[in-house]
Amino acid sequence: MDIIPSHPYKTKSNAEYRLFKKLEEAFYNDHSYIAFHSLNLTHHKTKRFGEADFVILCKYGVFVLEVKGGGISYKEGNWFTINRNKQEFKIQDPFRQAEGAVHALDKKIREHFPSWCSIPIGYGVVFPDVTWKTSGSEWAPQAVCDEYKFRNIESWLTKFFRYWKEKNEKRKEFSTEQIKQLKAFFRPDFELVETLRSRIDKSTEQAVKLTEDQYKYLDIVVSNKRVLCSGGAGTGKTFLGAELARRLANEDKRVVFVCKSSWLRYYLQSQVTNQYVTISTIDSLSIDRKRAGIDKYDILIVDEGQDLFDFESIDSFENNLKGGLEQGEWYFFHDINNQAGLFIEIQADVLDLLDSYSPAKIPLTTNCRNTQPIINTIKDKLSLDMGSIGTGYGPEVEFLHEDDIDNPSAQLNTKINEIIKNGVSAQLITILSPHAYNDSGLRFLPEKLRKQIIELDDYSIRNFPIQNISFAEIKNFKGLENEVIIVIDLPRIEDKTIVSNKVLHYVAMTRARSLLCALSH
Repeated sequence: MDIIPSHPYKTKSNAEYRLFKKLEEAFYNDHSYIAFHSLNLTHHKTKRFGEADFVILCKYGVFVLEVKGGGISYKEGNWFTINRNKQEFKIQDPFRQAEGAVHALDKKIREHFPSWCSIPIGYGVVFPDVTWKTSGSEWAPQAVCDEYKFRNIESWLTKFFRYWKEKNEKRKEFSTEQIKQLKAFFRPDFELVETLRSRIDKSTEQAVKLTEDQYKYLDIVVSNKRVLCSGGAGTGKTFLGAELARRLANEDKRVVFVCKSSWLRYYLQSQVTNQYVTISTIDSLSIDRKRAGIDKYDILIVDEGQDLFDFESIDSFENNLKGGLEQGEWYFFHDINNQAGLFIEIQADVLDLLDSYSPAKIPLTTNCRNTQPIINTIKDKLSLDMGSIGTGYGPEVEFLHEDDIDNPSAQLNTKINEIIKNGVSAQLITILSPHAYNDSGLRFLPEKLRKQIIELDDYSIRNFPIQNISFAEIKNFKGLENEVIIVIDLPRIEDKTIVSNKVLHYVAMTRARSLLCALSH
């Protein structure tokens, strides 16, 4: 049986860990059986947020398994768990939990695959620590796996599937193609990560599907206590950092997500809304901790780490993390090869220090932001690695030169109007320059067009993308992106002898998801 993810999510339930190992061993090398651990349910009938402990997908149907460890008692319609000290704690009815989860899945599948006439479904409850001898009208013995059956989970599952097949005798088994489609459907639809580009067209909340490569790396990151994760622009470092913060915070641990840019901080605060997660800049790290009434953070996550590889930042991390960097739990996401030098000069000894704490080193290589033309252009023009794959084909990159001395913004004016005329919404367009707004090439544009362009700041970035064309200095737009990027005021890309120009070109050009235009004088 295949199991997704390949490592169990962190949970307080030891019983879930044990069932995870059992399912790994069941139906060994039979890839037609697939189990999903901790599957989020976006449309639960009775809960705002639902979750299934385990979902099994195979030719016999879709099956939800609820897991309850420890002692169990049932009194007058109420369920209780019993700890080692014989103390009872009331819990939800596990059979109703499983039934509710399977019906939520059934509804979602029917909505997504309306041509599928009947979908075989079923549910069961696993009690790995007790012997089940109770009979009742509210549950079927075939849907219960107790301590005895747990020892040979494959045998119990075989009978469990047969039981539901007989109950669903009019429902056909899934074909290999249907299983493939459902596997692809479950993962993107119920495994969502908060995206930095989350409000487009009427502020509709978006979610992006992580690539299989990123899922693999996220599993690896979660299973390590200290990590140095490197990757070029567009490889999903910030996405993974935000998703990691959300998952770790679900364990009721205090997580701090640190970056250099105040813009990125404010933007992330509008996207990662969890009481256990603090989004902070390096300059406000200690102040934010004190305001939150926290002695030390349990977990440190650092984004754009190449901007924080200096000993002043390291001292701040040491003072705010339980156990410090040597003993504490931390995750650094960085692009030291391509984006270093915009804010600080990297101190090599800092990397040596972090290396001495034996972190897992994870390279991200899958580009999930830029189209192939953008990737190829940056590789060709800047001789920099952009990762592999990309998001597919898109418009060719355009390089334009403002040669009209009397009208230095003619090309820019024409290009903006052309893009809008072709049906692209203004909010999908961002103009980037190495200069501030009043010193940039925008000052030469006609007044009517200038009024349509909003200069981004600490406040407006919280609701990005805004309704207008946006403008930003390149260094402030790190970690952010938009569909269309127009880069202005940089030297011609062929003049890349100055390292800072090369970094500015790289940062600016990699912000584009679909269309990239670069104008130079």
